[in-house]
Amino acid sequence: MRPETILTIYEIRAAAAKDLDFLGGPPEPEERFGSDFRGLHFEADFAFLFFVNDYDLGPFLSQYPFVEVKQIHRLRYDQWQDGATMEPMSVGPIKIWPWFEASQTPNLSLGLNNQPDLSSDCPPIYIDPGLAFGFGGHPTTKACLGFLARLYRPGALGVKSPLTALDLGSGTGILALAAARLGANSVLGVDHSHLAVRSAQRNAELNALNSQVKFERGLAQDYAKAPGELVLANMPLFVLKDLLDLRAFDKRSHLIFSGLLASEGDTFLDLLTQSHKALKLVDSQRDDRWVSGLVEF
Repeated sequence: MRPETILTIYEIRAAAAKDLDFLGGPPEPEERFGSDFRGLHFEADFAFLFFVNDYDLGPFLSQYPFVEVKQIHRLRYDQWQDGATMEPMSVGPIKIWPWFEASQTPNLSLGLNNQPDLSSDCPPIYIDPGLAFGFGGHPTTKACLGFLARLYRPGALGVKSPLTALDLGSGTGILALAAARLGANSVLGVDHSHLAVRSAQRNAELNALNSQVKFERGLAQDYAKAPGELVLANMPLFVLKDLLDLRAFDKRSHLIFSGLLASEGDTFLDLLTQSHKALKLVDSQRDDRWVSGLVEF
């Protein structure tokens, strides 16, 4: 969707979260609600239904009397994205461009001053956040992109760059797609959000990387043993602790972590060091709010 697109968002509720499970299908929401439907997001005992025009929910509600519309929101797409800019950005060789540039500037990379760089070997990554959040500008995402660029720079760390990666909490797919652009030949992204997984799958297709990068919906903890030499984990401390308890970082070559508040970084690194005595903290990045790091096992 373009920034000026007007969304109509129906907030529907039920007595309990399980009472809304039927929304996930069958039939699939697209079949149920038609071509103006754009997405579904669950949150506890309520859900958001997104449309690009007003939609008559009357026939739908008559089939499910235990569901009610609590509010109707109308706002621009860029307002839903909290005003996040979608300007081209770059982190090292990694170029992130908005999806609506894809047809206008194929196979060009972003250089200095947001100008196309015809000499780059790394094509831009086109991102359509859809109704999920994340175009790449968040400090934690930027930090992870910087570590990816360093990890995949030839000979930079004196070790072989990972050929497989596992992105836990993959969001709109930026990190997974960047890993593939830089040299990983197989990447699995996992996120619990319907909106995020749908956006990530669309972005993989948009960048012709859907043969290398797959996205699945689920909890990070349920994928603790999924294959991947590199683990990408931009997520809260409580999830990282769960992953440590599940030995999710055993038999990996590298970990890129982020999403930790400044007060949590040392806590996580202490726990990680206790369970992986031989680890090496290759680099870390701290600002007044976030801590991120690149670890070699």
